[in-house]
Amino acid sequence: MDVWRITLAALRRWYVLLPLLAVTGVMAIGAGNRVAPEYEGQAGAMITPERIQGEVANPYGSITNANEALGIVLNSVDSRRTIMEQGLSASYEIGVASRSTILQVSVRADSPEVAIATGQAVLDLAAQELATRQTDAALPAEAQYTLAVLDPPAVTAIVDTGSVRVQAVVGVLGAGVSLLVAVLFDDIVGLWKRARARGSRRSAKRARDEKEAASDTAAAVAEPAEPSTDAVDDPVSATEEPEAPRSRDLPRRRSEPAPAGPRGPNGNKHSDHTGLTTASPSINSALINTNEWVWPGDQSLEEAIAAEEEPRRRRNPFFDPEFTKRQLEKKSKRKDAPEPAEDVESTSGTTTSSGAAQRP
Repeated sequence: MDVWRITLAALRRWYVLLPLLAVTGVMAIGAGNRVAPEYEGQAGAMITPERIQGEVANPYGSITNANEALGIVLNSVDSRRTIMEQGLSASYEIGVASRSTILQVSVRADSPEVAIATGQAVLDLAAQELATRQTDAALPAEAQYTLAVLDPPAVTAIVDTGSVRVQAVVGVLGAGVSLLVAVLFDDIVGLWKRARARGSRRSAKRARDEKEAASDTAAAVAEPAEPSTDAVDDPVSATEEPEAPRSRDLPRRRSEPAPAGPRGPNGNKHSDHTGLTTASPSINSALINTNEWVWPGDQSLEEAIAAEEEPRRRRNPFFDPEFTKRQLEKKSKRKDAPEPAEDVESTSGTTTSSGAAQRP
């Protein structure tokens, strides 16, 4: 099913689609309200240089290298696991600028208290990391880098992206299911209507047949068959055989010769297909090869000639149909002409001589 048919089905079943879409909207709003918003907190700190020059080199090198190394350590999996073990949120990000001593902490949690506590725990973990690594290098406290809090953790925004995401998912799924239900309902209704129309046609046909059968039965009962009086009044006609049809009135096969018939209007012997004995074989083929049987009166000789002329005219533009017609008429007249007088006299003389010879 293409998009156009789905659209037409949805428009036809709008009374099914619209309530389902309304239910989907209510469900999406309810699902979004059940999702708790997230609270975003921000905190800032700076790494301060040592107060005195130590005798041992600092393991971090420069103060900017210490800031970059601290950002890598705080973003590691171990640091996040440590924060989660304290029951806080692991959804935090450490922002460190290149060649800078500023450290930015961004936290996202389900409640403002958790967001603030997570930010403070991250700053404490950063200070501990600085002190532990420098102490292990045998640097005195005055010669170590320290962490100074510039912006204490605080909630800066309430984020509703989770609820919006849930509403979008519920809305898309609900709209798809609603459209599917509307299209299926349209298909079911169409099948039911077609089955009902088919049953109605069968019932109407059955009723019509029963009515016709009842009318035929009533007519047979109301008008009984009367005996024929022809056999009683004319006993001779009952034994007579019907007159056999003439051979020229019956159809013939194309392989059989045409019987004799009445003369046509032009003096020809035949005026229908039975006169094809005077025509050329090509005209006979044009007329009777299209069927096994040839019926009298189907086509006149002039129509047969016209039918034969058409393909010849297309093949040969110099073909003269009038000349062919005259030749056919001459041939027909020669075949219909009486026998010569000499043959008649010789025949009569032979008869006379034979008769005289028989006389005593």
